[in-house]
Amino acid sequence: MKIGTVTFHCAYNFGSALQTYALKKYLIGLGHEVHVLDYRSRDFDNYKIFRRFGLKSDIADLLFLFGNLRRRDSFQSFWRDHFNMTERTYTGTGAEQELSEDLKNYDAFICGSDQIWNLDCTQGPVPPFFLSFASDETRKIAYAPSLSHARFEERNFTLEDQKNIRAWLNRFDSISVREISVAGQFQQLTDKNIVETLDPTLLLDLQEYRRVQASCLPKGLEEGKYIFAYTLWPNDDMIRYLDKFASDRDLTIVYYSRNPIRYKSRSVNVWGIGPADFLTLIDKANCVVSNSFHATVFSILYGKPFLTFGTEKSSSRMKTLLAKLGLPEEHLLPVHFTGDGSIKPFASELDTDKLRKLRADSERFLNDALK
Repeated sequence: MKIGTVTFHCAYNFGSALQTYALKKYLIGLGHEVHVLDYRSRDFDNYKIFRRFGLKSDIADLLFLFGNLRRRDSFQSFWRDHFNMTERTYTGTGAEQELSEDLKNYDAFICGSDQIWNLDCTQGPVPPFFLSFASDETRKIAYAPSLSHARFEERNFTLEDQKNIRAWLNRFDSISVREISVAGQFQQLTDKNIVETLDPTLLLDLQEYRRVQASCLPKGLEEGKYIFAYTLWPNDDMIRYLDKFASDRDLTIVYYSRNPIRYKSRSVNVWGIGPADFLTLIDKANCVVSNSFHATVFSILYGKPFLTFGTEKSSSRMKTLLAKLGLPEEHLLPVHFTGDGSIKPFASELDTDKLRKLRADSERFLNDALK
């Protein structure tokens, strides 16, 4: 079967890239021909390396030029090597029509995962993320898109938006989401059953990630001698915690940030690395401290000691993930955690039977959807 997937594949974000890779890799393992549709929605401008939002933005781009270029090249290299993207890039007002005209020979389309259905993120529904371009004859499947919020802002979920989403959902053959707890907003718009499936990154075994991770650490780093601190959102409490913890244990803080963070402890900024390096940094770390969903996922898969700082937006997702996998909720720190470095990241043995059952349910959903 020839399948096209559509997601946030081209954001310069480790989780976006790795979930895109994971779903494509899994489907290929089932014997399908898979292409990532190179569709870039209007909010891709927020993820561009060079955004041209004005003089202040231009100055910042110049100040961080080397790291920005390295970051762009690292990600684009990963895309080229592992995504099998369509030759044509689809963007702008004509993208929906172009997708419809160019992709008539596909047997199925799958939208998901990531937050393509988080209307507050996309500032309202984006039609191609609901497979609006697909013909009636083509199978249409939603695999684990995230809505993220239990209630969207009214301006992003207007009555007109709800009318459109209702029409799109009713064209799907199978619908799943990543967090069923927030799916009610869409379930009320359709009689089709919406079920919960795993994030695609959890469909693959660890050896699949070891095959694509970088062969060595960035220069100057030594295995087991650093904390990998991955901060998606700035967090002063996390900075204070890391400083204390690293100082007490003589560990280097390895972090990823365009703007340097003023740690008191020894630190290394790895801004510019790509997804392959991200995996290696987790694999070789003494421990991982983050406020990222996917950094948490890969800490679990690699069996690393970890702590995750909760955020207003992500704590519910983190709790759901830990509960699903049977892991202690103590891995998740409160949103406003002000403790010192005495609380240590710790490893928990993954319940492989529980993960196997969760995978089986998600695999069954995909297999049934593609019949």
